[in-house]
Amino acid sequence: MGASLKPLTARTQLLRYASVTVPALGLLVSVLLWQLAALRSAAEAEARFHDTAQSVTRLVHERMLRALDLMASFRGLFSTERQISRADFHRHAATLRLRERFTGVASVQFSPLVSAVEKAAFEAAVRADTSLDPGGYPDFTIRPEGERPFYAPILYIEPMAGSEAAFGSDLNAEPSRQRSLERARDTGEPEASPPLQLLQETRGFLVLQAIYRQDAPIWTEDQRRAAFSGVLSIVFRGAGIMTPLLPALPRGHRVSIEDRGAWPEADAAPQLVFDSAPPSAAPLAAVPQADRLSAVLPVAGRAWMITITRPPVRHALGPAPLALLLGGCSLTLMLWWLLKSVAQHHAITAEVAVRLAHAAQHDDLTGLPNRLLLDRRLEEALAQAERKQGCLALLFLDLDRFKPVNDTLGHDAGDAVLQQVALRLQGEVRPGDTVARVGGDEFVVLLPDLPAPDLWQGVADRMLIMVSQPIILEGRRVSVGASLGAAVYPQHGTTAAALLRHADAAMYGVKRTTATAPLRSASA
Repeated sequence: MGASLKPLTARTQLLRYASVTVPALGLLVSVLLWQLAALRSAAEAEARFHDTAQSVTRLVHERMLRALDLMASFRGLFSTERQISRADFHRHAATLRLRERFTGVASVQFSPLVSAVEKAAFEAAVRADTSLDPGGYPDFTIRPEGERPFYAPILYIEPMAGSEAAFGSDLNAEPSRQRSLERARDTGEPEASPPLQLLQETRGFLVLQAIYRQDAPIWTEDQRRAAFSGVLSIVFRGAGIMTPLLPALPRGHRVSIEDRGAWPEADAAPQLVFDSAPPSAAPLAAVPQADRLSAVLPVAGRAWMITITRPPVRHALGPAPLALLLGGCSLTLMLWWLLKSVAQHHAITAEVAVRLAHAAQHDDLTGLPNRLLLDRRLEEALAQAERKQGCLALLFLDLDRFKPVNDTLGHDAGDAVLQQVALRLQGEVRPGDTVARVGGDEFVVLLPDLPAPDLWQGVADRMLIMVSQPIILEGRRVSVGASLGAAVYPQHGTTAAALLRHADAAMYGVKRTTATAPLRSASA
């Protein structure tokens, strides 16, 4: 029976182990998959972020190239005609449809070079110009007042509406505009100004292009200075030219453009050209380095630092990683519940089997081994004694005066007496000995591996003394005695059946010869 329970017990232990280790492995795998998904999500987000930054930089570059194309168009106008009138300038601007095609361009302006000697005559000619306005410009004057070697007053403005405050303003009077003008004159290339407060009452910047006399050489810087006759300027509103880029930005992203000085030095203090965030937003330096990308873009002789930022993202809490984690944990929980249920079922089955096995080999009343278990242990003890050439003893004990207890006090009292006797017998044997109940009031004691054949006598005497001690049942003293017979291996037999018969016969021989003695024992 014990051997038949081993596979069931092993399966139960295995299932209990699996109900702990498999969920732990499942959780570990779920966490690893979650982390891998988070890493993949981070890599994909990083790639999208770089693509967005490149796209914004490219769009800014393209818009500035369009502005330079606009500048080239007006420059071409001055290269084909020796004298461009206000009407010519106006017609050309109307043909280009400035407001429709060039978002962010506040105006296109022309400023001729006027010497101090020519100033008065120049102002008088402008006041009398009725080519576009029949009333002329009677209040025109070069501003601000003051004596300068030469002036570069804004003469033509397209469109004029909204830019009236710039009419007559001298680009050579304000230091930052003056430096941009001189760079445009000396290089012959379009030159952007630093960010500044425009006369149109908004923040922006200018792009200037020098105009030279058509018949003059302009190969060297000195030649260009000598041939310099005026300057074209395009006025840009910073927000106006950049705001159309914002719809292409992913949600929560921010674009900031800073002027870092002349290209390629780019060593000046940064000046803000445009920022898509409100003024109350945190400074760019407060954004973690991982969430911002910057690129330097040359724009008409200036270095612009374009910075793109994104909102902080916890990739591990993204939809895909979380779905993997929660899905894995859910499956692990289900698997744990299933394994635990199966393990519990097997544990209950094993417990029931153990109980059944115990009940099949033990006495229900006393809990002592029954005849079945005694026979198995006796066979094992005999095999061991044969191998070691040792000896063992088998004691057969039958209670005296037990029937009157049952008849007078009832079966419950008899059961109590049997239980007390069983406890007293167990108290007199070694841990490896066996006390079995084989009948109503019959007990067998197996004493294996005895050092000497006659040592059983001392055990038998102690048992008979303990059994004869009074038992208190419901306030009444009850006394029983016992008759005991013994058989010793190998003197009285070498088989279980022979030893049991000898011990049984010895016990009945004692019971018949001295029916009145309370303490009796014999081996032959």
